[in-house]
Amino acid sequence: TASVQSATTEFHVYGLEWTPEKLVFSVDGKVHYTYNPTNKNASTWPFNSDQFLSLNVAMGGTLGGNIDPNFISGTMEIDYVRVYK
Repeated sequence: TASVQSATTEFHVYGLEWTPEKLVFSVDGKVHYTYNPTNKNASTWPFNSDQFLSLNVAMGGTLGGNIDPNFISGTMEIDYVRVYK
């Protein structure tokens, strides 16, 4: 898994190309992950149903390292969101 070193200091273009066959996730045009299960069924491919776009700042767990114990709040700055159908 590649990381984006300037994820918290610079704007980036996060992309998701969603086709009937696969999901391709990218940052600044560089593919970071492709989800394409061989066997697509209700448990591996629930993407044929209506979906919602949710943007949040999730914190905790092991992704991204330790959280500074003095951290109180943060801000998510979004320049734009585009959805093409």
